[in-house]
Amino acid sequence: MDHEETIQFFMDDHQKLQEVISKLTEFQMDTEEVQGNWTVRDILAHISAWNWELVTQAEGVLSGAKPWYTYKTEADFNKEALKARGSWSVEKIIAEWYESFDALISKLESFSEEEWNFEIDEEWPEGGKVSVFSIFGYRYHGEGHEGGHATIIQNYFES
Repeated sequence: MDHEETIQFFMDDHQKLQEVISKLTEFQMDTEEVQGNWTVRDILAHISAWNWELVTQAEGVLSGAKPWYTYKTEADFNKEALKARGSWSVEKIIAEWYESFDALISKLESFSEEEWNFEIDEEWPEGGKVSVFSIFGYRYHGEGHEGGHATIIQNYFES
């Protein structure tokens, strides 16, 4: 997937999650455990944290820094993200989710083609060089991060 296709992919994925949560009440988002013990509020907090992390990691790759997985597990990252946002209202979580997504798209749009293709001397655990573009290649249940969670949320409320 090239640079422009990646931006559109992220925007489509975000739109899918927006559509799913637009049908929910604040009460549903804050109380229904839709994925394990995570509520929709928790999922949005988790996604926001990862959106910010993608921005940080892309900047890190450009400066030659080691990727997140070399110093933290995914589980630890998620636990810290939810703890940091634990007292936040659904409204504040949603506001941060939009803000983090806007920052992510701005970062994606800012890359030159040279930056987009920039690699560091580090391999992903599943193989392949760590590059700016590979930071944005994560797929969740065959979809993007937001789209994968959107499907889970939608399936929960449709069942």
